[in-house]
Amino acid sequence: MPHLPWRKVAGWSGIAFVVVFLLSELPLADAPSLSDSPAAVSTWFEANATQIAWTTLGAAFAVGVLFLVFASGVRGYLAPDDAENAGMWTRLSYGSAVALVAVAAAKAGFWAVLAQEPVASAVGDGTIKALASLEIVMLGTVLPWLLAAFLMGSSIVILQGRGVAQWIGWIGLTAALAFIVGSLWLVTGDEESLLGALTIIGYVGFLAWVLGMAGHLIRWSVEGSVDQVADGLAIPESP
Repeated sequence: MPHLPWRKVAGWSGIAFVVVFLLSELPLADAPSLSDSPAAVSTWFEANATQIAWTTLGAAFAVGVLFLVFASGVRGYLAPDDAENAGMWTRLSYGSAVALVAVAAAKAGFWAVLAQEPVASAVGDGTIKALASLEIVMLGTVLPWLLAAFLMGSSIVILQGRGVAQWIGWIGLTAALAFIVGSLWLVTGDEESLLGALTIIGYVGFLAWVLGMAGHLIRWSVEGSVDQVADGLAIPESP
């Protein structure tokens, strides 16, 4: 069995993650907010049941498979540059990615359950509103903190090393800061405030970071293969 170029696989997984994530999440951009009435929230879940099912499946594949493969590739690539730190930052980053998968699964599960007609008919609008609000809080606080830890760990190693473009590291740290500050919207209780907007900026920065790092992994893999071929074709020097 031929040896797979794992860094290229990780890079393409990162790009596929962004594409599948956007295709599954954007159709539900009009999701309820904390200020919506229980009746309005219940009606929204009933009207979007099919799309929510597809979104749940898409998110499971994007985060549970594609993102995890990408995060594993990033860890393997950055590990040598993190050796002087005893691997602390790469372990923090990958550990956050694994925790992110678990939290994202729970978050998607709330939507999938609330969109089921037998569940909706068995509970009142108030219960649906409460569970939907819990999903909103997870999206705006727990997930951003995990993403901030993932980005911060990898970006610090990038800025310390010399193999990855520095702008990728700075985008990661900027997005991490936006996530941390933006999550403070929970204090005011208004996810649509300026602080909540910072969380959205964090998500945009996160996706940009993934694309940048994925492109680097693919380019590095291609250049490495070319160098190996060139070394194999090189004429050995005469003794």
